Amino acid sequence: MSEKQNILIIGAGLCGSLLALRMGQRGYNVNVYEMRPDLRKTDISAGRSINLAFSDRGNKAMKLVGIEDKVKSLCIPMNGRMIHDREGNTFLSNYSGRDHEYINSISRGGLNALLLDEAEALDNVTIHFNKKCKSVDFEKTTAHFQDYNTKDNFIEDADIIIATDGAGSALRKSYISERKFLFSYSQNYLTHGYKELCILPTENGDYKTYKNALHIWPRGDFMVIALPNLDGSFTVTLFLSYDEGEYNFNNLTTPEIVTEFFQKEFPDALALMPNLIEDFFENPTAPLGTVKCTPWNYKGNTLLMGDSAHAIVPFYGQGMNASFEDVVEFDAILEQHSGNWENVFKTYSQTRKKDT
Repeated sequence: MSEKQNILIIGAGLCGSLLALRMGQRGYNVNVYEMRPDLRKTDISAGRSINLAFSDRGNKAMKLVGIEDKVKSLCIPMNGRMIHDREGNTFLSNYSGRDHEYINSISRGGLNALLLDEAEALDNVTIHFNKKCKSVDFEKTTAHFQDYNTKDNFIEDADIIIATDGAGSALRKSYISERKFLFSYSQNYLTHGYKELCILPTENGDYKTYKNALHIWPRGDFMVIALPNLDGSFTVTLFLSYDEGEYNFNNLTTPEIVTEFFQKEFPDALALMPNLIEDFFENPTAPLGTVKCTPWNYKGNTLLMGDSAHAIVPFYGQGMNASFEDVVEFDAILEQHSGNWENVFKTYSQTRKKDT
């Protein structure tokens, strides 16, 4: 396989930036197109998934590209789940019986920025921002884009196209709409959504509650979780039904009823969140869904990877880890079948799908 082949990656999120780094390390010419602005220059978190649970599955990918130590500096070890009951009592349930085993809380933005920096440091990797993919001609291996700033439309071609553009993947939509081959697809939404909130640090920058745990307030049909950040804050996520139960996203419409809900169900969390009302009404409520599809590739031309192939609800804590593991598995197959993209894509799709 020629090392000078051109790889086009759609999406510069966690999976896309890691894939760009690895393919660049392998010597390919890599162009990445991302619809959002550069997160290193613009805050685009907007109340969405500020931090993540990073496990050994994901860390294997960091070892593969040689940045394990740099990533470690972004991590906060979490030894277990800190369970909070309605009375404010807590119980720490360790993830493992072995003290040296834990998972990590890590900033999505911080990790994504590091991967972008590492990829862009390679001469053969170029990342283009504010370029939205409209569709993909997977037979011609071309992608149609629109520049968000100029509104210009343009077409890019490559030897192969890999889509890491998430649950709303443009390539997957093109697979569905073009009907050129047998493609099965399902997208299922839960009756619940999620909203991100925040426990701010103390005035001295300290943590208001135990730092080295994933905090959970389980309440049967709904729950709150909190993960620590390096700046002393916690990212808090409320998982709640849209329209069922005494309290739901559709009826939490005033500061009074939101406060009443938290006083009743999460009093110890409320005591740590004087900013609750501001966060609740400023941050969006987002849906929870699962994407499944098959096959993940069209011949040796195009491939779906990460959430574009197998999106999962966030409270499993495996979306990022599974996407990173995708790159590790893909790299191993590329090593075995170098020289034939169709074999690489087909083997990867068949062997990887059962684990996702």
